[in-house]
Amino acid sequence: MSKRKIGGVVASAIMAGALVCGSVFASGNQVMVGGSKQGKALWTDYSGMSKEVQGPVDALLFTQSPRTTKGDPYQNYPHYVPEGSRIVLYNLKTKELKVLTNDFATAFDPSTYWDGKKFAFAGVHKKGGGCQIWEMNVDGSGLRQMTDYKGTCRAPIYYAAGSIEEGQGRIIWRDRYFEGDWKERGTVEKTGFIIFAGSPDGVMDEFHNPYAYNLFRLDTQGGHVTERITGHVLSGIEFPSINTTIDQITYNISSNFDPTTTPDGNILFSSTQANGSRAGGKGRVMLCVDNWDGAYPRPIYGNCEGEVGGASGRSQAKITFGDRRLVYVESPYMNWGVGQLASVSWDAPYNKTYERLTKDDGGLYRSPYPLPDDRMLVSYAERGDFGIYWFDFKNGKAGELVHNDPEWNDHQPAPIYVKYRPRWINTFTAGKNFGVTTVTYQPFDQVKVEGYPHSWATWICFDTTLTDIPVGPYPHQKAKDTKRGDVKAVRIVEGTQCVEPDASRFKVGAGSHLLGGCRSSSNSGTAFQQRRIIGYQYVEDDGSVVTSQTADTPYYIQNLDERGMAVQTALVWAYLRPYHGRICSGCHDGSYRGRAFQNQHAKALYNWWYDDRSHYDSPFAFGYLKFDKSGIYQGVKHGDDVVVPSDVYYGGPSGTTSQPVEGLTDDKRRTVDFRRDIQPIIDVKCAGCHNAGSSPDLSGGSELVSVDGVSAFSRAYTSLLEPQRGKDANLGGKYVNPSSAINSLLIWRLYETALSQFAPRENVFPIE
Repeated sequence: MSKRKIGGVVASAIMAGALVCGSVFASGNQVMVGGSKQGKALWTDYSGMSKEVQGPVDALLFTQSPRTTKGDPYQNYPHYVPEGSRIVLYNLKTKELKVLTNDFATAFDPSTYWDGKKFAFAGVHKKGGGCQIWEMNVDGSGLRQMTDYKGTCRAPIYYAAGSIEEGQGRIIWRDRYFEGDWKERGTVEKTGFIIFAGSPDGVMDEFHNPYAYNLFRLDTQGGHVTERITGHVLSGIEFPSINTTIDQITYNISSNFDPTTTPDGNILFSSTQANGSRAGGKGRVMLCVDNWDGAYPRPIYGNCEGEVGGASGRSQAKITFGDRRLVYVESPYMNWGVGQLASVSWDAPYNKTYERLTKDDGGLYRSPYPLPDDRMLVSYAERGDFGIYWFDFKNGKAGELVHNDPEWNDHQPAPIYVKYRPRWINTFTAGKNFGVTTVTYQPFDQVKVEGYPHSWATWICFDTTLTDIPVGPYPHQKAKDTKRGDVKAVRIVEGTQCVEPDASRFKVGAGSHLLGGCRSSSNSGTAFQQRRIIGYQYVEDDGSVVTSQTADTPYYIQNLDERGMAVQTALVWAYLRPYHGRICSGCHDGSYRGRAFQNQHAKALYNWWYDDRSHYDSPFAFGYLKFDKSGIYQGVKHGDDVVVPSDVYYGGPSGTTSQPVEGLTDDKRRTVDFRRDIQPIIDVKCAGCHNAGSSPDLSGGSELVSVDGVSAFSRAYTSLLEPQRGKDANLGGKYVNPSSAINSLLIWRLYETALSQFAPRENVFPIE
């Protein structure tokens, strides 16, 4: 890295107004790189005018944690709740240090407000109440509790929606955007929002860790900041005693954590993706961005095979200003919060732009904090004593010391300065009776519904056969080559969070002798979490599909062939926010070959928008597939066992009439349970011949078999999920391949034909 000018010459005021945040006028000013000397940083405001965005940095906040395992549990990341930590104010000139959180049993994760006068943090008050989000002035006054959540809250950041300017803002509202007169409902302070990571009590992630974080947005005025932006009060989890409201904006069975604001107004965060056999059963931590309402999540780096770093942890990501690098902590293990510093280009986050910033000197890094003038603070320890340093980019190591107390681990620096507020992007809110989508300050669509948050959203794929995933035997790979017309339908599968109030009923590793190994439990002998079926949707002969389904639900999709078998499974948890939509060009393919980029017509989209053959206003997923007597898929049409949320009313053709449609409730959402659904079939059809004398042993009915003192599964279940010596358990076992029935020996034998090019073993046929 070297000194450089930022920006370029703007030819006209029109072009200036079109500049995005991050471009600046050429002015001869240099941005300082590395070291500890203050530089000058320029940014482009919304009118294209260049302005200085960082004044002097004379003080900073940081966290001090005791040098004990409980005080500094970085090996249990992101469930980072240290004992005995404190937040201090440090003057860079006088070297004076002041403890701000003496009333807290522990306090950490400081994040300063835009004007540098206050900060948010996570902490456990000495009066109790769990780990909540708090706010305080930088001098230690003005303490305010921001959450009263039944769980753990951490990593707050400020988001400037509705608060680009200070002062009071009017709440303007009317029944519908294009109907009636605008009415004023009062005013509300322009405080903006807080984004934070929260994990409810009693949950487990996909590795059975006692937490599962997701991102929330916090309305600091009891929902009325959102009301000023959208016309309706934010509806979510309300804390009337402290006048705040929170709304969950991401949905993951494992964890989404470490949010930060990007220069263009997105939320950047880390996301653990560990659906079943993903990444060899180890899962991945990817860097992801989303709107501040959760409506548009998209992977940035670390989600794909072949990306540098593999299954390493990626956390605490930030974006540098001068060269727009995405800097993060790359850890050797997924649940570590320390490691080396790595980066990729924010504008081109690919392997070719990957760079390891730190040399392998035996030390560990965490808490990188880039400043607009291109300096960066970092926490570093050579032998277990973390201190705050200015990072030396040129030599790839911790440079000039800022502060290091040998009695404490010093980390999580938060410099105090007046920050530039990035332009915030579109949002939605769902009130008691309305769902509202807005762009900037004006709502453009309001959909009347009942019963938020149990509502719906829509997604479209322009070509389910377009993918850069190769043909292969693993569930996420293509079981066989497919062309347009080969994918007949999609199956939408919901992941359910593991919540077990009675610990005596739940045993981690109960299926360690089966395919799930250490990731198994008394709930499942595989590495997959419990799931249930949201529904199915037919795919047009051009490969396109559009469907509406329940929102605020983690799900993944399977492409199905003419037998209704999955030929490709997307092992990434996706989610939709109510009344929103998602568009993809293909299944794991973002190239410009996609129909979406070429603006080509897709039958699914055309039929949805223009064709009266659609019986309902939205193409909701349906409950079952139809097959002929030979087991060949026969397709479906709208109206056959439609799966819709119970809070929505739909019209007939073109929406000209209205009629209530029985909706999808939790008790009607289908699951496949081995004991309830499969075991009876085995008892009647199979167990008579397949017993102790003829493998697999399917005898014994539903009686549980004890293995290593744990009785969790029947003999048939244990036999079918038995591993095969020399075979990767992520492929499957002797008889069954989880999430890949098309490559399972059991299914090949039932159909008495080859179903894919990946024979489950040699000499499958003839059947003996």
